Amino acid sequence: MSKSKNMANPSKPATRKKVKVEAKFVTGSIMRHVVILASTASIGLVSVFAVDLIDLYYLSMLDDQAIVAALAFASAIIFFNMSFSIGLSIAMSATVAKAIGAKQDLLARGLAMNNFIISVGFTAVLGWVTWYFRLDLLKMVGAEGASLDYANRYLGILLPSLPFLSLAMSGGGLVRAMGAPKLSMYAMLSGSLVNLILDPILIFGFDMGIEGAAWASFAARIAIGGSALYIIYVMHDFSVTFSTKIFKSQLPIILAIALPAMATQLASPIANAFMTWEMAKYSESYMAGWSLVGRLSPMVFGVLFALSGAVGPIYGQNFGARNFERVRRTLTDSMLFVLIYSVFASIVFYLMLDYIIAAFGVVGDAESFMQFVGVWIGPVFGFYSLLFVANAAFNNLGYPLLATAFNFGKATLGTIPFVLYGSYIMGADGIFAGNGVGNIIFGLAALAVCFYVINKLANLNDGKGPEPGFRARNKK
Repeated sequence: MSKSKNMANPSKPATRKKVKVEAKFVTGSIMRHVVILASTASIGLVSVFAVDLIDLYYLSMLDDQAIVAALAFASAIIFFNMSFSIGLSIAMSATVAKAIGAKQDLLARGLAMNNFIISVGFTAVLGWVTWYFRLDLLKMVGAEGASLDYANRYLGILLPSLPFLSLAMSGGGLVRAMGAPKLSMYAMLSGSLVNLILDPILIFGFDMGIEGAAWASFAARIAIGGSALYIIYVMHDFSVTFSTKIFKSQLPIILAIALPAMATQLASPIANAFMTWEMAKYSESYMAGWSLVGRLSPMVFGVLFALSGAVGPIYGQNFGARNFERVRRTLTDSMLFVLIYSVFASIVFYLMLDYIIAAFGVVGDAESFMQFVGVWIGPVFGFYSLLFVANAAFNNLGYPLLATAFNFGKATLGTIPFVLYGSYIMGADGIFAGNGVGNIIFGLAALAVCFYVINKLANLNDGKGPEPGFRARNKK
């Protein structure tokens, strides 16, 4: 039997020896899995955010507030592009984890390879389109003058690296789905180390300023993507022979999750772009404060940002094994983790705020804005993280459109009216406060619907074996 035929029938053994990846999240303590996956994923993710913060710190030493403001405008565009990569990585994690949970080893390998092909191809086109229209996009979010010029130069270098970022994020999702979260963390750390080394060399040593920071980030994305591929295809030998027929048959399976997931992820950058546009109406100092908040909040709440992607394999594997009690426990334990961490992180942030303001030389409107954020940052990001946790469940339980609906609901009804009203009655501080009110409403609503969905699935299934039709559909 040929390799392609063998791949077409996932129930048959491989023709050559390969490392078999087993489901690792269908037994043991759910909270332990949640903590391990969230902590290992967050170390890698926070290390990336830390480098972004270090970028800002080094660039703030150039004593040009326009550069700091430019990073806020550039981040609005980068966040938009990154959201596509996050959506594609969700499809990778959900499809592969589900196959692993159902003990479909060759199916998991094929899905991994085809996810990579789709991710790189899509983001290569997206990166070029965004690069071509970057000036217009920056003007749309309110950039002008020197800040527009700096942001344009920064994006001109960084945007072509989007396919490498997609490789890195999808690769990280795959490694976690394979049950090796620590290796995923190491891949992320490799890129952070590259960026950390190159930043001062390029920014100051070669006097490249903001362009040096962009090249350092470009190199970091290559390092992360390369590390992830090494872990997957060299350390774990998770390869399989490519088949056009199988690619076509798996394309609908992947896109059924990838398209809604990308649409879901687009909601957050759209909301962020709107808030950036609204903030741009105030002083450049407020924009500098907004830029600092945009880099500090992922550092402080990076564990919660990582949690939504990290728990995907737990949902996916237990859903594949039809163990709905553990699916439900994953949600409750994740919710408890979010609440405890939010309280702890917000207290630490508030106690460190004066030192942060002094370190970055924040003065004037930016300092006033930071003081306000320090009081309310916990509820704002804590409830937002509950929405992330619920969306991770929706994406892995076959309800990705619910995640899309909640995210776009939050980005529109949960952002625009609250931010506009907040800005009207409180000024720039009201932008942050209004967004927080929307986070609370939609975070709680998403949790309620998520519990309903899990209970509905549990009532419809007897808990025996993989999802009805899943194995049969992929044997064809």
